[in-house]
Formats: sequence, C-alpha cells, structure tokens
Amino acid sequence: MKRKRRTNQLEAAAARVVKLSTEACPGFEEAEKLFYAEEKSKNRLKRTIAWHRENIKAFKKALQEQNISLNLEEIDHRTIKNNFILYTIENWNNKPQTINMRIRSLRQFFSFLVEEGYLAQNPAVRVEKLKTEETLIVALTGAQVKKILKAVDRNTFTGLRDYTMLLLMLETGVRLSELSHLKINNINFQEGTVKVFGKGARERVVPIQRRCKKQIQQYISFRGTGLGHDHLFVTIDNEPIKNRTIQERLEILTQKAGLAGVQTSPHIWRHTFARFYILNGGDPFSLKKILGHKSWEMVHHYVSLFGSQVVAQHQKASPVEHLDDWI
Repeated sequence: MKRKRRTNQLEAAAARVVKLSTEACPGFEEAEKLFYAEEKSKNRLKRTIAWHRENIKAFKKALQEQNISLNLEEIDHRTIKNNFILYTIENWNNKPQTINMRIRSLRQFFSFLVEEGYLAQNPAVRVEKLKTEETLIVALTGAQVKKILKAVDRNTFTGLRDYTMLLLMLETGVRLSELSHLKINNINFQEGTVKVFGKGARERVVPIQRRCKKQIQQYISFRGTGLGHDHLFVTIDNEPIKNRTIQERLEILTQKAGLAGVQTSPHIWRHTFARFYILNGGDPFSLKKILGHKSWEMVHHYVSLFGSQVVAQHQKASPVEHLDDWI
C-alpha cells in the first residue's frame, strides 16, 4: 500500500513537472482571475473570495509602490518578507493580525498556482506568521445583559426583532454573518434546532430551548410572510438586515441601557454565550460543536478563562458547605 502511494505521489510530481514545461505562467492579474474562478467553483462564500481579493490586492499594491516586478516566477519568500511584511509594517503601520491574514491568502494563492503547474514551489510556505499578543476576551456580565434586554421596546417591530436577535445570540453564540444570513426555514421548531452556515460554508446544527423558540415564533408572527425572500431578520422596509445595522442597533441599545463605555458587539455576545455556557456546567466538547470551531484552541481559552470562575460559583452552591442548612 505504501509503495503504491509513493508511486502515485511520484507520478503526480512528474505530471506537474511536465505541465510546468508546457504551460507558461500567467501574468499576476490573470493568475488572480484564475484563482478566484477556482474558489467560486469550490463554492466558497462571496465574503471569503472578497477577503482574498483584499489581501492579494494589498500585496500587489505594496510591490507596485516599490517598483518591484509582479512577475510571479520572480517572487520568492524574501520578496514577501522584505518587500511586503516589513514594508507594510514600516509604511502602512499594519498590525500583526492584518499581516497574518494577508499571509494566509498568499499561501492559498500560490498553492493554487503550484497545483495548476504554473509555479514549481510556493514562496509563501517559508514565510512564518507574526507573533501576536494574546487577545483579551471580553464578555458581558449577567447584570449588563439584563440591562440591555430591558432597554429594548418590544412593543415595536424593531424592538421585537432586536430582542429576538439578542436572545438568539445569547442562546447559540452565532457569529454576526451567521445571524444576518439566517433563513426562516433554518429554524426547526419541532426539534428545537437552528441550521447555521459558518466559515468556509460549513454547516452546523445548533440547539435552542423553549424560551428562545417561543420568542422566535412570536417575532415571525409579527414579521409576517410573503416578503419575497426567506431571510429571518429584516428591516422595517422588509429588506434583509445588514451586518452593519445589527452592529449599530447593539451600540444604540447599550447606550440606552446606560452602559456607555461598555464594549458590545455580536462577537462579545458570542463570548458571553461561551462564558455562561461554561459557568452553567456546559462541557467543552459540546461548546466546540455549537460554536463551530475547527480547533480546540479557542475553546480551551474559554475554559481556562471562565472555568476559574466556577470555583467562586461552587463556593456559593457547594452541597457540603450547606449541609447545616439541611439539618
């Protein structure tokens, strides 16, 4: 079996060599078009392709500002390190997180060109990502959540919609784009689940409980049907709600709740869900599945950060400490 696999690998490598000898490498812009077309053929999300466009455009712009050739066969790892990473740090004040995003796109872009036989090797593979400071996880407290929820006027359509979005974020920890793209048929009231389409077009099913189901049903009844589309959350003009609108509504409600200066965003509500899920006894395995994380890194971060608060919670609720209360 190993010999056969090795033979297949050698044959594939030989095929690439043959292709390299017969196919000329396209110009930068043409290579971009081919790459984006390939991404579309793999059913990548529009926002993923737009993200690649932005990152590759930044790389191209950096080289052009330095009058460096965009000939793909002349670009090596030193070009990426010296004429892109160092240049954007010194001249554009780019942060490590931004640069690491660019590197990810470049790796995929050049990997595609290697797979297609236009280049012999991927120059971005030898470029390491920059070290970043550990991101501080900010989550709302229970008191802050209650104040924001109380600030919502549920007697209006906008208020009922906002309240439903807040409960759904608190119940499931969905990302901003996942929330705005939800469709009515993604909700299964009988099973108590929401079908979510996350990063990389990955689909996952997230549970919702009785109170959240009831709230969504009340909102849908108010929202009505026959709008010409199936988007769950809409504006007062019956148009699908946009990400920026959700962000603005959160800012308005936080100020209305008297919490000026408190950080709030859909991602902070995602952290808040994770915090209370852990505090209420949720396990890391189900948390990872609900949040749609590919790796354990972020889940471990949640557990190590919020799990320490379990000690204080246990002290308050310890059965042994309260034995005297039973007798």
